Amino acid sequence: MIVKKQEQSLSVISIRCSSNNTIASLINPQGDLITTISSGHLKYKGSRKGTQIASQQVIFCLGEKALMLGYTRFLVKIKGIGKGRNSIIKELRKAGLELVKVVDVTPVPHNG
Repeated sequence: MIVKKQEQSLSVISIRCSSNNTIASLINPQGDLITTISSGHLKYKGSRKGTQIASQQVIFCLGEKALMLGYTRFLVKIKGIGKGRNSIIKELRKAGLELVKVVDVTPVPHNG
């Protein structure tokens, strides 16, 4: 039960990786959305939004913005099967964030 109280006091980074885009959101411990960044915000257009380089830039920019706003410890939720999924954790650590827990919330079909 102590772990759940600790998780409730953490900020959340929610990342959705699709084959066409990467969308990252920063959520404070109360559950309010602070900011959202996607590949389109960084001037990637068309098929370049789905690349691994665009995904890395999105995550790094979100990490810098989180540090600028004063957030340091995070619970990371990753959803989807996009190309940039493998480098997400590396980029968040490179930005200087402390990751307490990383959770994969990709939906899994049950015989469907």
